[in-house]
Amino acid sequence: MKSAHRQFVLLGLICQGLSWDDTVMPGLNALLWLACLTLPRRPIRLGDTADIAAMVLGAVLAWQLAPVFRASAHFAVGHGLSLLQLLRLLRPLAHREQIFSLIVASGQLAVACTVVLDYRFLLILPAALVLLPRALAELEAESFAGGTPWETAPPKPGWGLGLPIFAVMAAVFILMPRGMLGTPLAARLPGGEAAPGALDTVLDPARSGSASSSRLVLQVDAAEVGYLRMLALEQFDGRQWRAGSSAPWHPLPNASPTWVAANFPHRRVRVKEPGMLNRALPSDGPVMRVAGRFFRGPGRDAHDIVVCESMWNSGNNLYDYWINPQPPVVPIPPERRERLLQCPTPSPALRDWIAQVLAGVSEPVARAQRLEAHLRSTFRYELGAPELSRLNALEEFLLRERRGHCERFASALTLLLRMEGIPARVVVGFVPGARNWLSGWRNVRLRDAHTWVEAHFPERGWVRFDPTPRASLPPPRWEPADLLDAIDVIWYLNIVNFDATAQRSLLQIPTQTLAAGAQQLRTLGPSLLGAAGGLGLGWVAWRFWRSRRRPQPTAAQTVAVQFATHHYGRMLQLLARHGIHRQVTATPQEFLASLSGESPLVRNLVGQITASFCAVRYGGAVLSEAEQREVATAVEALRRALANQSRPAPTVGSVSVGR
Repeated sequence: MKSAHRQFVLLGLICQGLSWDDTVMPGLNALLWLACLTLPRRPIRLGDTADIAAMVLGAVLAWQLAPVFRASAHFAVGHGLSLLQLLRLLRPLAHREQIFSLIVASGQLAVACTVVLDYRFLLILPAALVLLPRALAELEAESFAGGTPWETAPPKPGWGLGLPIFAVMAAVFILMPRGMLGTPLAARLPGGEAAPGALDTVLDPARSGSASSSRLVLQVDAAEVGYLRMLALEQFDGRQWRAGSSAPWHPLPNASPTWVAANFPHRRVRVKEPGMLNRALPSDGPVMRVAGRFFRGPGRDAHDIVVCESMWNSGNNLYDYWINPQPPVVPIPPERRERLLQCPTPSPALRDWIAQVLAGVSEPVARAQRLEAHLRSTFRYELGAPELSRLNALEEFLLRERRGHCERFASALTLLLRMEGIPARVVVGFVPGARNWLSGWRNVRLRDAHTWVEAHFPERGWVRFDPTPRASLPPPRWEPADLLDAIDVIWYLNIVNFDATAQRSLLQIPTQTLAAGAQQLRTLGPSLLGAAGGLGLGWVAWRFWRSRRRPQPTAAQTVAVQFATHHYGRMLQLLARHGIHRQVTATPQEFLASLSGESPLVRNLVGQITASFCAVRYGGAVLSEAEQREVATAVEALRRALANQSRPAPTVGSVSVGR
């Protein structure tokens, strides 16, 4: 288990399990990896045919089980390779098979790059940068030591192996256009119909309200943002509000993007849960333009809500929109106005209540404002309020209960306005929360779902009213999840959504920095240039002085070190094949002293080779041709001496060269 090769295989199995979009498969793959290493390893090889059969079997099983677990079947071949990786852990692998295992694990790591788009990838990336160089070093060491694996203490490669990998990765990330790396899988909603949304549970004002969860739905970046509209309800059957027909559907204005961006307020929204939006793009006003890549065919319905033909979940769930804060007043057609005035006949008691509240007010807008203010100031907001009578829910709420959740307040005000001859409708959406202290974006959670009222006046158009008592709502509070949300949006914007525009901006930074530096140098004058030149000359002089103090090895010394290291490594290889292993922590002299139980001939030959190695490696000596022949002869004599001895079969151990 200490082997970096096996640990990198585990990382690949976990990454492949992430393609199921849950935590079960990564954990199951990790448990299977542990079980395969715990079982006895047997030197059994069934051949390439069995390996291919295992891979095909795993792929077929994954393909068949994917619909059951609602997972993507596109990674079935990778699951088949996972089964092959697990079966190969049950036996020792040849050098070629170990290389293939690393290639498979690297491919599975690439799978994680397409499915893990949030900050969890920060856990995978360091593990890959550490384990891959170490696994490659293990393979190199095994090749040198005659196939003996490094079980006790794997080698620890320096930054020389990890830095090139990181440099290539950074270069691809900065320079490669995103389109050349592929796009996330897009799943169109079944039949193009609206999927069940998060707000389908807030449309019945008679039932008891309940607190929603803190699940994150949207994140909004804007200086100021109002109520986010998602659904307008115009039909009331005495029990529930319904949207009715949203036709006609209108395309968005065909205006110049540059002109729209320069003249209208802009908002940027990141969607965490597209399936909860009912194909609607929440907005806080009449939309002039919308831009995004995870939907198709956006347009405005009869309620001025942006609705798309289809919507899917992608790696880029961002959309930008621009609103018109002062839209033109559009009159309501007579047939629709009649529908917006439908309401139950009020009882005498309810008529008296309305007359008392509106006493002395005659202008329609002022009457609507009076009703809104009365509900907000004299009623109480309460989740979990008792359910109302289905037969007379409005009067029971206004005359007796006088408490409830936002649906009851919005429904009551809408019906009261209709009784006063003012067309009104219920609107469902979200009220954005406070800004995140780290990212600056506003988090919108399920608990931020809200219901309010829109009334139409001939001279002003649609006007928003919110009768829910705001003072009774719980104040916004900081939560530990806010930190994760901030990290998530920062990762998403700067890593996942690092598009061509961001690439060009990043590549312009060195040019802009050099230009600014040159201007600063011209401003400061020759004195700064002289100081910089003096520092440069001082650095050159210091480097020259150090090179004179520490002479560089000559070409002859370099060749001698290579010769001595090769023959010393050959000696260790011969000894390892006959069960004599050097501990990783042992110096050459300590290893020589540990051979006290060997024959005098073996000790003398090992001592001769060790002495020449130490003299060259640590003393800077250069062997003559005669001395080189003596070392080569000693190695050959050691091979014959060991062959004549009766020793047990080689065991797994470790060798090291250069200590």
